[in-house]
Formats: sequence, C-alpha cells, structure tokens
Amino acid sequence: MEIGIIDLCKQIEDPSMNRKKVHKMETSIYIFIAAVICEVQSWNEIEEFGNSKIAFFKSRIPGLEFIPSHDTFNRFFSMI
Repeated sequence: MEIGIIDLCKQIEDPSMNRKKVHKMETSIYIFIAAVICEVQSWNEIEEFGNSKIAFFKSRIPGLEFIPSHDTFNRFFSMI
C-alpha cells in the first residue's frame, strides 16, 4: 500500500481551534515540507514560495484557494 505525504499529515493531531481554521493542517504541512526541500529558510519565504507555486499546490491539494500567510505558518508550527 502506498501512502502520500498528505495522508501522513492527516494522522497528526491538529492543535488549531475549529472556529479559526481557514486551511487544513495537512495543507500547511505539505507546503512547508515542499518549501524546506527547496531550501526556503523563513516564514516569509515559505509564503512567497507557496504563492510562486500556487498552480502546483492547487493541482495537488483539493479545495486550496490561497496559500496560508507567513503568520499562519509561524502560529501553526509554534503550536505543534
């Protein structure tokens, strides 16, 4: 059985409050992993990377409308 990165990310407990969720946890993790592989080094650069590859991410993440902000990445990864 083959399992993808997004499926693995879904197994992690999401610490975010339900009423404040705009992006699924696995979306943030998937974009983060791709950015780190491409040697991105800051939250701002992760957001910029995501925006520069938005068509790629939209083709792989169902329902993605926009990339999380650098503040969202920072908050999320500070919680886990």
